[in-house]
Amino acid sequence: MMTPTPLLRAAATIALIPALAFAQRGIGPSGMGSGRRGGGISRDPGIAIPKIVNPVNLLIEHRQALALTDTQFARIVVIKRDLDAANAPLMRRLDSVQRVFKGGAIVFGNRSMEKRDSLAEAQSVVQEVQAGVRSNMSDSREHAYALLSASQLSKAQTFEAAAEQALVDEKKGKGRGS
Repeated sequence: MMTPTPLLRAAATIALIPALAFAQRGIGPSGMGSGRRGGGISRDPGIAIPKIVNPVNLLIEHRQALALTDTQFARIVVIKRDLDAANAPLMRRLDSVQRVFKGGAIVFGNRSMEKRDSLAEAQSVVQEVQAGVRSNMSDSREHAYALLSASQLSKAQTFEAAAEQALVDEKKGKGRGS
């Protein structure tokens, strides 16, 4: 692998200077140099996709703390792969919905009836898809937890409860305007 020459580094730095200058001044689609975010134009919040705790991933992340045997770990990895394969089309659907409504549309007054209907339909899709993801995770969780000893199961449930609490705390923090 070649290391960049000083001349190449200097050229790259010079090429980035205009972008850095614009970033400092706030010039962009929402700043326009006014110093205010969005220039006083209100935006819809878009579609938020709530996070979900994946208990199978937690088992893998905490393999050492759970003292999983190689056999347990290998079987849990197979369960994770099956879960990921089952959830992949659902996650792509969520991603598509979020992209369509990312940041919301610019609104100057009241939302139109079509916009409200569209957002309601998108929220319905999010809820439906997340129910499918949760169902898949629940089934996989049961299969994975069945492989654990009593002490491993207790620890795994503690890790899952802590992860769920962290999501609740994160949501509360965002609700307070952070």
